[in-house]
Amino acid sequence: MCILRVAGKQLDVDRHLAVSGLTADKVFRAGEPRWMSQPDGKRNEMSGFTVEVSRGSSSCLDEQANDAIGFLRQHEAALARLRAAPGVEDMRLDFRVDLRIDRQNVMAQFDYFPPELVSRAGALGLGLEISIYPMDLEKLARTRQAGGS
Repeated sequence: MCILRVAGKQLDVDRHLAVSGLTADKVFRAGEPRWMSQPDGKRNEMSGFTVEVSRGSSSCLDEQANDAIGFLRQHEAALARLRAAPGVEDMRLDFRVDLRIDRQNVMAQFDYFPPELVSRAGALGLGLEISIYPMDLEKLARTRQAGGS
């Protein structure tokens, strides 16, 4: 899964969403509790929103990257306007990736972004982030039992 995250301390989320024409999956506002489902006292320091860019599997970065290139092509003008808008401090594409390192078979993990993604994102002032999550351990055990890697 890949998302676009837009944030800023003085970001007018509603106005920027309306102007950009993008549809937010999540909206967050400065001062609100950070995790609504797990109140820990922490509050958002910035306001912002996320937009789904790819539903590609966290085990397939290539698919997410290709979807992201298509998203950047399709929304290039809106993203350029958004990047230049007052209050926007951070824009990034966040790619969710499975942690493939384990102690038996995989000793290092390498992930690659194609040049077109890097150049399009860079031209629009977007950062690239990889969020690495542990694989479902039950799924991993079933795969190993079945003889897969």
